[in-house]
Amino acid sequence: MSTHAVIHRRSLLIGWASLLLAVFVYCAGLGSDHLATNGDELLYAQISKLTAATGQLLPLQSLDERLRNTKPPLLFWQGIVSTGWGDHWSLALLRAPNVLYTLLTAGLLILIGWKRTCSIALGLTAALLFLGFFSTYRYGRVFLTSAPETFWLFAPLALLLLHREPRFPSGILWPWIWGGMIGVGLLYKSFALVIPVALTMALWQLRARGWRLRSFLIQDLWRIALMGTAALLLFGIWFWLDPHPILVWKDFGLRENFGKFNTGNENYFLNLIWGQSSLWRIVVSYPLNAGLLGLLTVAVVWDAWKRRHHLGQFEIFLWIWILVLAAFFCIPNQRDERYLLPAMPALALLMAIRLGHLPRWICTVSIAVSGIILLGLLGLALLLQHAAGRSLYPVWLLLPLVGSLVVVGLALLQKELTRPLIPASVLLVYLGYYLFLIPLDHGPGLFKGEGIESVIGCEVSVPSNFNAREESYGFLLPGASVKPYDNWHRPLNAQFVVVSLPLDQPAPQGIILGKRLNMIDRFNAQETRDILLGNVTHHLFHWDWLVQNR
Repeated sequence: MSTHAVIHRRSLLIGWASLLLAVFVYCAGLGSDHLATNGDELLYAQISKLTAATGQLLPLQSLDERLRNTKPPLLFWQGIVSTGWGDHWSLALLRAPNVLYTLLTAGLLILIGWKRTCSIALGLTAALLFLGFFSTYRYGRVFLTSAPETFWLFAPLALLLLHREPRFPSGILWPWIWGGMIGVGLLYKSFALVIPVALTMALWQLRARGWRLRSFLIQDLWRIALMGTAALLLFGIWFWLDPHPILVWKDFGLRENFGKFNTGNENYFLNLIWGQSSLWRIVVSYPLNAGLLGLLTVAVVWDAWKRRHHLGQFEIFLWIWILVLAAFFCIPNQRDERYLLPAMPALALLMAIRLGHLPRWICTVSIAVSGIILLGLLGLALLLQHAAGRSLYPVWLLLPLVGSLVVVGLALLQKELTRPLIPASVLLVYLGYYLFLIPLDHGPGLFKGEGIESVIGCEVSVPSNFNAREESYGFLLPGASVKPYDNWHRPLNAQFVVVSLPLDQPAPQGIILGKRLNMIDRFNAQETRDILLGNVTHHLFHWDWLVQNR
């Protein structure tokens, strides 16, 4: 067997092993209160629970009327179904369908790579890079719209990419099929997304016809128009089924969508070029979404620019989608890197195509940073254990930690293993975070004891520092009715209350029914400065005390 064949076979074995690691990382710990996520997740969970309690799918319900129709209903319907109309209420069941969406998107990348190259290697690498993106890890396995939105908006593009020239197949049904797929994505996110998808497909068809405008207008434009119409008709089901369509339009259409153009009496063009939500936030969004693979993203962009006159057709189609989506989200006054998540599968394909041509040192930087973060997680675990004054981690956790560091070391020292092991190195960081959370998600991280049973059916005041943050305690205290209070002001008249205090502070007054180890995810300016000065554990880790006031 030739040396090239041996290297190829070894890379494939590493790839399949890395894929198994990725599946485990994405499926493990779905019930955790400390997953990398976004603050809106618990708000969406609350809307799903309140809507399920009515026994109706519409209208959507919320404690805050301003947030009632903040998103289309499909995500909330998904949560209602996955939890059995709230009868089996758990974070894991809410999140599991989105993990499936993310893995299906990775499966599309494997299929595209296999179909385009007659080899599984390209698709496998693209899938692993996609699963290695921090945005995929953060938003692709929690109860947010990101995972289904990414799948349904990329799926019709993926099916076209399976052909040598991504033209619409002949037949009147195909525009309806494509439009139906896009429409499902709109029902998760927004009707506005039909514009970048339709524009991308139009440019693809025009490019496939050699930029012959007449042929495009005669043979393709009506198909794209029909596709867009089908997508919008499917989205319109929300307005048709909701008993209050005018409220839906006011809440979602005017405030949530057109409200993103509101400048707040500031100059639109000044905000476009300067500020927290300026054009530059979109410019850096793809590297930010890639996380530890951000430097590779910059390298891929620079590589494409240098080869801009010699790009392959497949690459051009992928870049069209990436650039159209970025340009589209430059227009609203509100700009965020999350808006570009549907283009991340295309970026992963481009990265996989060019990975072997990029400088090795760029890969080694990402791998080295992964190793540093793994060591940082070990140090943070030791700090937590010391601050808690008790043993929190089993000795066997040293095995995966040492194994992870060995993989990182091999990737850095063995030239031929650097590129094959870069996805695994990033995924091992996510595995390390999962292992770090073990005492926070089990044992000391849970309320336990007979005292917990005394709050079943009772109202418990819990600290909240963001919209619907109290919902997290609803999962930890099943059977109790949680009521939020300002994180900085403990209620004086509540019979049962959860008090969150640093580990070095004594227990609060009252009858202690239970306690749990918690990790805080939001800080004010003073706390942030104190953390940067080295006082980490005081602010990052707390005991949550469940107290019955006398």
